[in-house]
Order: sequence, then C-alpha cells, then structure tokens
Amino acid sequence: MTSATPRPRPLLGPGGRLAALVVAGLLVVVGCSGGDDGPTTAAPTTAEATATTAPTTTTVPVAPVADPGTYAVGSVQDTVVDDTRPTPSQGAQEELPERTLPVLVLYPAEGAPADGGATPDATPEPGPWPLVVFSHGLGGTGPAYATTLRAWASAGYVVVAPTYPLSSAGSPAGPQPADLGNQPADVSVLIDRYTDLPDGDPLAGAVDPERVGIAGHSLGGFTSLAAGYNPCCRDDRIDAVAEWAGAYLPALGGAEGGDPVADGPPLLIVHGDSDDTVPYGRAAAVAEAVGPPLWSVTLVGGEHIPPYVTGLDSPASTVVTETTLRFFDAFLKDDPGGADGIEEVVAEAGPDVATVEVDQG
Repeated sequence: MTSATPRPRPLLGPGGRLAALVVAGLLVVVGCSGGDDGPTTAAPTTAEATATTAPTTTTVPVAPVADPGTYAVGSVQDTVVDDTRPTPSQGAQEELPERTLPVLVLYPAEGAPADGGATPDATPEPGPWPLVVFSHGLGGTGPAYATTLRAWASAGYVVVAPTYPLSSAGSPAGPQPADLGNQPADVSVLIDRYTDLPDGDPLAGAVDPERVGIAGHSLGGFTSLAAGYNPCCRDDRIDAVAEWAGAYLPALGGAEGGDPVADGPPLLIVHGDSDDTVPYGRAAAVAEAVGPPLWSVTLVGGEHIPPYVTGLDSPASTVVTETTLRFFDAFLKDDPGGADGIEEVVAEAGPDVATVEVDQG
C-alpha cells in the first residue's frame, strides 16, 4: 500500500476554538493511552506479526455479522500524507508543510483464522467490509490497541488505527493534548483514503464506503466526539461513534461545549466508574448533550487504561471489545439483533463487571 495525498479537509489548527478549549480544560490529563500496556513507538515501521433506527441505504451487499475469530486477519503498515495541512512546530522540530500519519490497517483475510496475531500483507477476504477508524489516547499509538482491534477485524471489519504526530508516544516535545485541534480532520482524511482506494491497491474494493464508524479512547474519544458531532468538523459520512473514557463536552461544540449537531449518529459510551483521569460523571453529561439513540456502558471499578487495550483477556476488556463490536454490527451491518447484543454482552459479564443504560428515543 502506498502513501496517499487525500483531498483537502477543513483545517482546525492549533489556534482554533477546539484546541483552545483543550488547552484550557485538559492540561491536567496525562497518560491517557494504552502506552503502559502495549507498544509505545510513535511510528512503527514493520507490520505487526502476531439494528438501526435508520438503516443505511446502499446497493452493496451488507457484510455478514460474525463473532471475533471468524476470519483470519491481515495487516498493513501504511503512511497517509495530507499536504494541505501543516504540522506545527514542536520542541526542536520545526513546522512541517504536511501532516503525516503512520497507520496500522487490520482487515479480514483469506485463510484459516489464527489465534491472536495478524499476517502482514495477507490477501483480503472478499468484501466489502465496513470501515472503522480508531483514535488512540494521549501518549499512545494505534498499534497499542491492536489486540482489541484485531478482534473487530476478525469479525468482518477493516480497522484503521493512525498514530497522530503530536499527541502520540515519541512526539518531539512529548504528547500534546492540543493536537486534538487537528485530529478530527485527520479522521476525515483517513475516511477519504480508505473509502476510495485506487485500482491496484491490495485493499481496493475491501471497504464499503457507505458504512463508516469511528471509535477512540480518552483523547481519541474526544477526537471521535468532535468528528461525529461538532459543527466545526463533523463528517456526515460517519454512521456510528463509540467513545471509551473520552467524555468531554467541549469536543461536541457550542458555546458551553454542550450543543452538538442535531440528529448526529448513534453513540456508544464506555466509561469506568473509578476513572481518575477523565471523571466518570462526564459520561452522563455527554449522553445528555448528544441524546438518543445511545448506549452508555459503565465498567464497575473500571479505571482509565487497562480495560481498553487488552482485547478479550479479562471480563471488563471483553465487555469493551464486544459491546463496541455489537454496536457497530447494529449500525454498520444492519444487524437487527446488534443493539440487543450490547445488553446481552453486559448481562453475560454480570453486574459486578458492567452495567448498561439505553436510550433509543
């Protein structure tokens, strides 16, 4: 897969309103990522080894609903270059004329499913498949969440996980939360790239451009809220938004941060009630501001990082991975049982692990 120069997207630079709100209200947030529990390199150079209220209308067959482990998983390390927006100076690094995103791409692949792991450059399983763009937390990287993201790919999704240039591990002057001002436009650039791959690209035809979801953890959750709901940078191609421990009212827009775009996409919130970094009470405020349809999952005793980066290896992380998968099944695969599946996953885990509140309007 070659580098790409996507079409221009609206610029929301570090001096913009969203970035200013971040600087004013988020400087206390540190360590908002999976960096302590996974890879922390900012720009990996090798592939990792290892039911809807308004159904989407499309002429393309809907991808089948599947459980994690149904498909083998392939991986590609891509680089997406947006030459319409600069990267601001940081530390000893001078301003760059473009914005460069290392991207981990995980996708359903031909062959027998393997335990864990992904096969670099494997032949894609014929699709098309829904696209999910995942945004990491402050000080993280896309690959830090690979265990969770592989589970989605193995259930029939193309998952794109960028490493943002100024908020990630290895940033020139350390991870900067103000890069949130640029990240919603990055999400749109990635949607541009992967929904319109050129003929000859190994993944050409693998993505259904009419079925796009986004998700993110912590600062990546803020990014997802902005890309899904904020008038500054909302992308109306997004059909579903999932945010984990990333409840932040100013990301939504409005004078007080609580006035998102009306009739936005469905929202899944996952938040631990013992989160000391992004307080649990913010989840209810975001839910009230966005409104239905939404699902709000509480992780009992859940903190800010561990449940979100470890796939299916604990009851809490299984709830994170599988409720998000069922949410996307409902709104990206038109699964009539997907929404109920969110509640079923939580019920199976038990009230000592998680609870869920549902508002379908």
